[in-house]
Amino acid sequence: MRRFITLFLFTAFLIALTFAIFQFASSRAIADSGGPIVLQEETQDENIRQISAPNTTAPLSINSPDIGFIDSQSATCYQPDPDQNICYINWYYLSVSASPNYMIAMTVTLNTIGNVSYTSGFFQTSMYVPYNMYDKGFKVACGSLGAGGQPNLGNAYAYTIRAKDSSNLSAANYGTVYCPAYIP
Repeated sequence: MRRFITLFLFTAFLIALTFAIFQFASSRAIADSGGPIVLQEETQDENIRQISAPNTTAPLSINSPDIGFIDSQSATCYQPDPDQNICYINWYYLSVSASPNYMIAMTVTLNTIGNVSYTSGFFQTSMYVPYNMYDKGFKVACGSLGAGGQPNLGNAYAYTIRAKDSSNLSAANYGTVYCPAYIP
């Protein structure tokens, strides 16, 4: 019986050691990859939503903090005066939440222009930015027919929306919005 228990404990030790070596090797591979780790991603047409965490050798646990996808499904480009080559890009709202951490910031970048908005949080677990917080929206050129690759529309603008929480988790949305064409 003593031999059986010794053999069982030795086998369990070897199995645990094997798993520890694999865990160490996989965490080193993640740490050596350079950038943040994408935890979850969703794609719809040209739009992508991602949740990522900082690159670290510490394994993620079941009780890890959580950040949600950024809700920004209503990107719109509109032309208030058809006689002018002026359009505005806006969203009906932008929203993101974290648990149990606080939301630190949300930024909007129009890839051809650069950062156009920085919203910071203060001890809040969610962030909601309504359309009227950006007034009319972000002013851009409408463009001529087909300028953005769609024959009946004007310019196309790629955008990136990023949010970060207090545990350094981040979420990002990438998409494209098409403007109406300016027809002189």
